[in-house]
Amino acid sequence: MKPQRVTFGRMFPNAGYAAKYRRELRKLIKAMHEDTRREIAALYGEKTTDAPITLTQIMAMLREKWYKIFTKRARQMNRWLVDTVKKRTRKDIMKQLKDIGMVLTPHYTDSEKTLIDSIVTEGVDLIVTIPKHYFHEVQETVRDAVERGGDRAAIKEAIQDKFDHPLVKTEKQAERRAELIAKDQVQKATQGFAIENAKAYGATKGEWIHIPGEKSSRITHMEMDGNTFDLDKGLYDPDVGEFVLPGQLIYCMCSCSFLFPGTE
Repeated sequence: MKPQRVTFGRMFPNAGYAAKYRRELRKLIKAMHEDTRREIAALYGEKTTDAPITLTQIMAMLREKWYKIFTKRARQMNRWLVDTVKKRTRKDIMKQLKDIGMVLTPHYTDSEKTLIDSIVTEGVDLIVTIPKHYFHEVQETVRDAVERGGDRAAIKEAIQDKFDHPLVKTEKQAERRAELIAKDQVQKATQGFAIENAKAYGATKGEWIHIPGEKSSRITHMEMDGNTFDLDKGLYDPDVGEFVLPGQLIYCMCSCSFLFPGTE
């Protein structure tokens, strides 16, 4: 007789971790925003005849400065994230196994290190998109105001009447991007470490659990719900043309449970 399926290990992303991650990103965005406003106000507070050229130089300086700051802080934040999520996941999965009467010794492999490197690298790449998009929007906004401004007095007035409001909007857009990145990175780390821990306890199969997105869901992931997959492979997603695991694709909130060895 086929043994009854025993599942374990379903993990949910910790909202507190995402909130802390988001707060750190918002601090960076606020500091970058205030620095940018000061530099622009100083630039057009002086009498000048070549503002567009000078603007280009100022924006290049700000980009270089804040790209470096965001990159450094992103590495620190993602190292904190992987260390924190790894510890929580190990503890929670061990408890789940004990709750069903299983006391096992995990055997971890080098694939966990590969996962850590992947999460840190992808997190840095995503976070650096914040200043990239921010400065693109700022430069376009400022150029438009300068072209409409005219003389020094008109430009100074534009800084107050036209610059501030668009820049605040740009700051809010950056904060929204930070919120999405925070959710995505905590989810990715949570599902990734859950899979690595399940494998360490001998599991080889998982059962896909579709979690609807905030505003929409991937049709392919809705169809994956309830399907069994190989933990080393995942399920084939025709939309991206490759096999994927829960949480692997950007903003994927899907989860999974694991099949206890011998009950697959």
